[in-house]
Amino acid sequence: MQTYDLSLIQQDLKIMEQRLNEYGANPIQAETSLNTLFKNHLSSGGSRTRAMLAVAAGRATNLPDDARFAVATSIELLHQASLIHDDIQDKDALRRGQAAVWSIAGESSAICLGDELIGAAYEELSKLPAPYINELPRLIVMLSKGISLMAAGQTLDCQWTPATPITFHDYEMIVRHKSGPLLGLPIAMILTLAGGTDEHIEQVLAGASSIGVAYQLADDLSDKIEDQDSRLNGYWVLAQQATEQDGTDPETELRRQFEWHLNNARECVQSLPPFCIQAFEVLIQALHEKYPSFRVAA
Repeated sequence: MQTYDLSLIQQDLKIMEQRLNEYGANPIQAETSLNTLFKNHLSSGGSRTRAMLAVAAGRATNLPDDARFAVATSIELLHQASLIHDDIQDKDALRRGQAAVWSIAGESSAICLGDELIGAAYEELSKLPAPYINELPRLIVMLSKGISLMAAGQTLDCQWTPATPITFHDYEMIVRHKSGPLLGLPIAMILTLAGGTDEHIEQVLAGASSIGVAYQLADDLSDKIEDQDSRLNGYWVLAQQATEQDGTDPETELRRQFEWHLNNARECVQSLPPFCIQAFEVLIQALHEKYPSFRVAA
């Protein structure tokens, strides 16, 4: 986002963070409130990348504060809900070095918190100011479809076992469903408020799904030893495919697929407004910073 005033974006994120901290139910009796659990969860950090994309794109399209914050907070609430639920499903006791919600309060309370945050994501969209509130039905459908895709992808991932035969095409489909929506929605929703067509929205979401696959491939390569025979991992899917076919080195093929997906993502948005192109470059830059060994490939 180099063409934007980063100090203004940081100010926006601080306001968005304050809005986040308001969510989670307060105690009814003597229980630990969901609000307390959520505040503790948020304190573990995180990049807030999806919210940043929304506020930066909102500034680029001259959206008013309330419109930017409604989209950014809605998407971030949904993202945080997905992290809380993921930790339960993966039995990860830590989130960024801090105890995960479920390991503190139990799985049931963590599920309740995640569910509440999903509902809160819709509440945030209802705060859109006029005339943008007229787009609320369209945004609700986009959010609902995104949640549905994520749920389908996560279900397939959770149902996978080492004994389950899977092609790389199937792996890509699972990852696209799991990761793509939350990368694409902040850009697509701002584009909607800026007058984008349904075709343009689909281009953003398709490109974001490819970036999601690229992220997962990079992560899978770094976790290949830990994940072997325990979690769905693109490296081992490619290794099995190589064994059945021509013996292609799985890491070489993984890096080739990584590059293809980034190129495809860029092609999807090349005809769209500059803020869409720039948002994708920010995602790709963040990917390179997190996985520096992939810089050459891209």
